[in-house]
Amino acid sequence: MISDYFYLLFTISLLANSALMVVTHQSSNGNRISDAPKDQMTESKEWTRDAIQKMWSERNLMGSTPIHVIDPPGLPSVRLVFKNESASLTGSLKHRYSWSLMMWALLEGHVKNGTHVFEASSGNTACSLGYMCRLLGLQFTAVVPDTIEQVKVRRIEEQEGFVVRVPISDRLIIAEQLAKSTGGFFMNQFKNAFHAEEFHESGSASSKPSANLMHELFHQLNSTPPSIFVHPAGTGGTLSSIGRYAKKYGLDTEIVLADTQYSIYYDYVLNGTFSKNTGAHHWVAPGMAGIGYGAMGPAQIAETTSLDPAVIDRVLKIPDLASTAAMKVARDVGINGGTSTGVNFLAALHIGALIRAQNPKNQEIFTIATILADSGKYYETTYFNRKWISEKFKTHGGLPVYDCWLQVIQDCWISGKDPLDIGRKMC
Repeated sequence: MISDYFYLLFTISLLANSALMVVTHQSSNGNRISDAPKDQMTESKEWTRDAIQKMWSERNLMGSTPIHVIDPPGLPSVRLVFKNESASLTGSLKHRYSWSLMMWALLEGHVKNGTHVFEASSGNTACSLGYMCRLLGLQFTAVVPDTIEQVKVRRIEEQEGFVVRVPISDRLIIAEQLAKSTGGFFMNQFKNAFHAEEFHESGSASSKPSANLMHELFHQLNSTPPSIFVHPAGTGGTLSSIGRYAKKYGLDTEIVLADTQYSIYYDYVLNGTFSKNTGAHHWVAPGMAGIGYGAMGPAQIAETTSLDPAVIDRVLKIPDLASTAAMKVARDVGINGGTSTGVNFLAALHIGALIRAQNPKNQEIFTIATILADSGKYYETTYFNRKWISEKFKTHGGLPVYDCWLQVIQDCWISGKDPLDIGRKMC
């Protein structure tokens, strides 16, 4: 009884102190709790509801991008599956990606009627996000590297977007400053793709199609998961969404990150390196446009990158000139893609060669899935141009090294041998 009495006094004392803290807090910042009863509507959501409906209509128009299946002559136990995102309405993987970013921004209340949207991009995201903004009647400004291909600038401008060119390392800073100074919203794909990219069976209850690429591919492969999925990372949002989907639904698919030569992602995923310190001083231009993480600050998940190391099973690091040469070989065998497609093609041949060595009698068929992220036509004056390669990749060894890799990859396409192993020794 006495203990109950003291417990009651103790409780009353706590409540009194809490009330005093609240009063003190309220008086210090001027806030007051509203009187009860109250009943009031929040701001109108009519424009947002209409915008979301337009986005779902757009998702229906998107449909499913096609897949291309190719069988390397030297790898009878391997089939390569390319998800052709260049067939999307804005010509790249970033169409579904920008759809997800915009839907997220609408749902979270970041984008409203009249919002001026800003984004830092190497080109493809800006084009696709510009499309989404034009669909919703919003202003859009893209902050792009000053090395951007002119054809990508034209594509952004075709979507009525404004283009601001800056040094590649300044993109995020300038985009954020512009958004703040104009009262706009910085979409920041590097940070927010982590939140926006779906990794679940979205909308099944109301027959809304998922925007997740792995979900779509899984059904296109007759509900048979690929043995391996390989792709590089720019923001990391796409590969993370694929990995998270595979892990959540128990798909027996190995998720492989194919990183570029001077990007920090390889070390970031394996060891957590560069999560506190910048790797910008390691970056060597020109890199592989749109992918890799180099000329920026530390890689911090859901802040400066959306790459989730927890869902990556394996990491590769591939020389940039080798990837550039792989773009040419891929085009010659029917896969006409850009920089990430070159990385993917070379990574797939490497993995396929390892599978061949472990499966010499070809008793089992392995599927290596990857992405044809955008068309090679956007890189005619750069990564497919020998003069440009000679100038921009001079410190990498220029055309002699490029031609060496070209020959190695062509030979390995026929023989089934490992191009990375042979090229490392010869080139």
